[in-house]
Amino acid sequence: MMIFLREKFIAQIFMWIIAVVFVIASVLLYSGSSGQRGAGAEDEVVLKIDALEVTRGHFEDVVSQQMRSQQQRSQNFGGEIDRKNVEQTVINSLIRRAIESSAQITDGEVEHYIRSDKNRVQQYNQFGPEIADLYKQNVRVFLSSTALRDGIQTLELVTDTEAEQDYLLESEKAKVKYIEFRHSDYITTIYIDDSEVEEYFNKNKENYKTEEQVNVKFIKIDPIDFVSKADIEKYYADNQSEFMTSELVRARHILKKFPDNATEEQKAETKTAAEELLKTITEELAAGTSFADLAKTHSEGPSGTDGGALGTTNPDLPPGKYFGRGQMVKPFEEACFDILKPGEVSELVETRFGYHIISLEEKFAPTLKPFTGVEIEIKDKLVKINGVDNAKEVAENLLFDIEVGDYETAIGLDRYKDLLLAVGETGFFAKDADIIPGGIGSKWTYGGLIDELFDMGVGVTNTIETKKYNGDVAAYFVATVLGKKASAIPTFDEVKVDVVNHLRTEKSKERAVAAAEKLYNQRADGELLDSLVKKYKAEEDVLAGEKTVQESSLFNRTAGSSYVSGMGNSKDVMFGAFNMSVGDVRGPYQGDSSAYIIELVERVEPDLELFRTDPSQKTKRYQTILQQKKQDAYDNWFAARKEIANVWVHEDYR
Repeated sequence: MMIFLREKFIAQIFMWIIAVVFVIASVLLYSGSSGQRGAGAEDEVVLKIDALEVTRGHFEDVVSQQMRSQQQRSQNFGGEIDRKNVEQTVINSLIRRAIESSAQITDGEVEHYIRSDKNRVQQYNQFGPEIADLYKQNVRVFLSSTALRDGIQTLELVTDTEAEQDYLLESEKAKVKYIEFRHSDYITTIYIDDSEVEEYFNKNKENYKTEEQVNVKFIKIDPIDFVSKADIEKYYADNQSEFMTSELVRARHILKKFPDNATEEQKAETKTAAEELLKTITEELAAGTSFADLAKTHSEGPSGTDGGALGTTNPDLPPGKYFGRGQMVKPFEEACFDILKPGEVSELVETRFGYHIISLEEKFAPTLKPFTGVEIEIKDKLVKINGVDNAKEVAENLLFDIEVGDYETAIGLDRYKDLLLAVGETGFFAKDADIIPGGIGSKWTYGGLIDELFDMGVGVTNTIETKKYNGDVAAYFVATVLGKKASAIPTFDEVKVDVVNHLRTEKSKERAVAAAEKLYNQRADGELLDSLVKKYKAEEDVLAGEKTVQESSLFNRTAGSSYVSGMGNSKDVMFGAFNMSVGDVRGPYQGDSSAYIIELVERVEPDLELFRTDPSQKTKRYQTILQQKKQDAYDNWFAARKEIANVWVHEDYR
């Protein structure tokens, strides 16, 4: 087994060296290393990226290596390797690596990175001098890219104003009544002839232009598949202290407050009054009055209306309010946790707020949370700790096994059988697709996958790491681009059916808006929808004979969405409603499938005090906004840097 692994590793290293050359790390790509080649066409510079110069001879070497390494797969998949695709992929990779390698990494940092992991040390020690130098060069590029990204993204901050604005957009809500005019009700009334359809196509040809498309063969390796129920149970058994509940108490109090900015004399007067109150409370408790009722009558604290109860509810405990250590001022906490027993009422307890009389109702010692309550939490943790690394290792090994064989042979190897891996194919799809076909799913779930696939040349196989929206690894893919289709405008005959449907839809929208406008124009000043709807009369050729007033759910302004809960998709309605006062009627507003006349019936204003006093409200928004700003910062930096980079490509390779 060790012999196999060593041979496999060495083979992977040589494939990896080609990849290093392919993405700029190898010194063989720099013009300064071309001294061993003779003068002539091979020494002609064909690519410049800032200070980097690549000669024709070295560029052709890299392209040829890539062509040869992909030729066998191309024969397996059918079709021929497109040399232009390979050349363009080489150029794109060089530009990206040249730009990302601008951070300065010292030899010491490279050595530290290698020596900080025993596996890297073991690998490094197996190399001869030349391969070791290439290994160091690749590490330098990797650290440079990572440092650069971290440096750019570390500069991003989220201000209180940004977080507050995000909260306002989410928390401000509206509700409307509406009369709906569905586009589909007018479809059957639309008549068009062929000349009209062709004229519409000629005016809107760009709308029918197909985007570049790719067809991809792939295997998905999901980190979650490397965490078993037994793993989760073992972690729970070995780390039970991590899942202990806090010590909690249920208590009520009656407060005799100090006056604001109380003097010593006023504090003494408050104590005297509190002592008298304690006598009264003691007598009334003895007479059978509940402490909760006494708190409602006598407490000067804000909890008085709730019978003096303090804390928050806990779904794992009986109904009531609970609090733990560290949540109350020290003298109050000590009385509840260290002095009183359940059922006892305290003497006077002084805090900075005044004098408290405390009734301790119940104590709950720390207990172990049930496994079912923490199973998902443990699973998520183990996926990050072990699942991601194991999935990455399998993906890298699969890449090698597919290179020397094919997909089906690779997943049939004994070492992969327990993983139940499956080979999929997407079929051709465009870059702007929201759902990646082949059973993969949403592009948002597997962030970065589409961009990587469209950057790859035909016949190229790569391992791709994808990210969730929060930055965690979603899955690894081993993928091969089987084919590409260039962007093109189809002929009229190829899309005639679509053009007919689009034109009919456009005309039905126009009729729906016209019908809504006709009814709106009949509205008297101050008239509401319940009265206006009675004036509606359908045209003879329209199927919907009457209208009703409907009501949406509460909705907010959601960035990137036009969905109004309980109504439908309409950006006009979503934003228009927040410019209205309750009782206003406006329209018509256009939606994705209907036109609307709306009446604002409810408006919920944000609770800014909650945002400013509840830390969780800010934290949630800081994290979301910061993650997006970091990604935007890098994307903007790279786009700008690429724009100003001094890139020149010889005309033979353009």
